[in-house]
Amino acid sequence: MRHEGWRCPSLELANGREIPMVGFGCAFGNWTGGDGLQGFLPEQAWRPMTLALEAGYTHFDTAFCYGTERHLGDILGRAMSTGQVTREDLFITTKLAHPPSPPHIAISHLLTWDWHAVDDIGQRVMDDFEHSKEKLGVGAVDLLLVHWPGSFDNTDAGRAREARLAVWERFEALLARGDAMAIGVCNFTRNHLADLIDAGRTVPMVNQVELHPYCQDPELTAFCRDQGIVVQAYAPFASGSFGLLQDPVIRDVAKEANVSTGQAILRWHLQLGHVVVPKSSNQRRIAENLDLFSFELDEGQMARITGLAPSEPKRSTADPDSVL
Repeated sequence: MRHEGWRCPSLELANGREIPMVGFGCAFGNWTGGDGLQGFLPEQAWRPMTLALEAGYTHFDTAFCYGTERHLGDILGRAMSTGQVTREDLFITTKLAHPPSPPHIAISHLLTWDWHAVDDIGQRVMDDFEHSKEKLGVGAVDLLLVHWPGSFDNTDAGRAREARLAVWERFEALLARGDAMAIGVCNFTRNHLADLIDAGRTVPMVNQVELHPYCQDPELTAFCRDQGIVVQAYAPFASGSFGLLQDPVIRDVAKEANVSTGQAILRWHLQLGHVVVPKSSNQRRIAENLDLFSFELDEGQMARITGLAPSEPKRSTADPDSVL
């Protein structure tokens, strides 16, 4: 556990709220392929999330469709009941509006919905948010994110834009009444963001996207920076895919810095200005993934990791460009 009084460095969001630069990812299961069930397995979350809290994490990243909001609410509630943490110590993120996934991904239909098949998009967002708050056991969340920019199988760009604006209008209402202290999006491309910005709506404070050395998007990250949008990297290790953690370049950089390959990757993210939300079930790695502020990578080491970007990004999840 971190020494008493230690706090993870933070970045300031557009509305003045601060987000810790390292959070703990609360999606458990297998959705990147392989044998057996592909989907979320929330029962795997209990021990790692407990270990993360004990290691000193205060920023937790969950979602309505992960099935771990109840787990997080229970773990944090018990810690608050004993005085281990206070609500003010914590930064809780959840996400809403995940569209139906391909058939091989096992996500309950009660946790996802087709943006174009519901009678009232705004009401569905509000209903799901109330369920999220109930499971988390809080009166407000620190950050609320739109999980995807729309349904995967929609072919009508105009309809997609209308749906995005309808979802975002409800997010703005939740921000205005204090149910969400900050609002943002996930998996939004520059075009998706422009739909909101060009309509004169609240600029998202965060864009959470898949980012790692094998999946880089400098154009999007530069656009977000210019708009005052904090970039948050999910799957910073590519969800264990593509042999990223065994990459010889990253291994050499880690050896030079006397850190693990995971720490080298996360430090690369931080020095690029990204917030990161790594996930692990291993107690040692959970602690390592938070121990990122006692060393730095030099310019050459940063450039070597950045230079690993392939001509086409390697994604462990769906390509946001496929969503109209």
